[in-house]
Amino acid sequence: MVRQLKLSRTFRSVKPHSTENPNPKIDIEKLPEAKGSSKKVSSWCVYLIASTNPPLKTYVGVTNDFSRRLKQHNGELKGGAKASRAGRPWICACLIQGFRSHSEACEFESKWKNTSRKLPRKRNQKAMRS
Repeated sequence: MVRQLKLSRTFRSVKPHSTENPNPKIDIEKLPEAKGSSKKVSSWCVYLIASTNPPLKTYVGVTNDFSRRLKQHNGELKGGAKASRAGRPWICACLIQGFRSHSEACEFESKWKNTSRKLPRKRNQKAMRS
């Protein structure tokens, strides 16, 4: 089943999330972290999701299983963030993969959020008139 999504001009280049390895030349099992270790190598990612209902809302988070996490945000599974309930349903706007540890991904997420908070915001014209 193919699902068509209408996106704003902001997220025009959004493509559906794929579980396939985007770079088939890299074999995760051959990475140095995987050698001599019996534990599963997990790749952490930082994601940006966007609400599909107006007004446009965004949420930035960290996970090692994006498909599961998106289902949580959309209320299909238990465990979604309380802050993301109001924007349902959500779609993936950006997915940055390949962080080796949770702390590395959290550091990037923190810098991303800090940078976006400093950007100028469009003000609501009705609020300015009051």
